[in-house]
Amino acid sequence: MLQVIIQILILCTFYEAGKWIADFFHLPIPGSIIGMLLLFTLLISGIIKEKVLLEGANFFLKYFSFYFLPLSVSAIALGPYLHQYGWNLVLILVISVIAGFASVTLGVQGIVQIKEKKPNDESH
Repeated sequence: MLQVIIQILILCTFYEAGKWIADFFHLPIPGSIIGMLLLFTLLISGIIKEKVLLEGANFFLKYFSFYFLPLSVSAIALGPYLHQYGWNLVLILVISVIAGFASVTLGVQGIVQIKEKKPNDESH
């Protein structure tokens, strides 16, 4: 149990570091995103091994649905706004999803085409 608490504290440290970086440099990016990018960079580079944070991350995933309860309650409390602006919000969400899918699809297709053009001969 102590190991899980330590891993959760490490994850929280990345969150707080991201918030600090965003505040210090006056970045328009949320600190949580910056912290997540820092952690991702350290995981990809191998500086931090996945198994070091595995149990703490699994704890968060196990109770993931509880994190959305405040959002759900807020959505219910904002019912009149959703009724008034609902179609605008739906339109924005649909356009955002289509733009996201299109950009990811085009990016992946571009990478695949570049990799297919490279010669597969590695006998240099």
